[in-house]
Amino acid sequence: MKNRLRELRESFGLTQEQLGELVGVSRQAINAIETEKFEPSIWLAYDICKIFHCWIEEVFLFEESERKSRAQKSRGVV
Repeated sequence: MKNRLRELRESFGLTQEQLGELVGVSRQAINAIETEKFEPSIWLAYDICKIFHCWIEEVFLFEESERKSRAQKSRGVV
């Protein structure tokens, strides 16, 4: 999932480690979200957005992906 996490984090002057501490995850987890290797749970996404005082849609960009979503895979959608 595309996101603006790095842009927002840097504009607030936070390191990955500092943001991780604020939301209760590791620096590596923040890095994985920023590099789109990991999609956060809805609860983690909510906590991240609270830090930046913005809506989830302002941080996480829900666009169609060329990869099948987990929901599509579980339903057997091609």
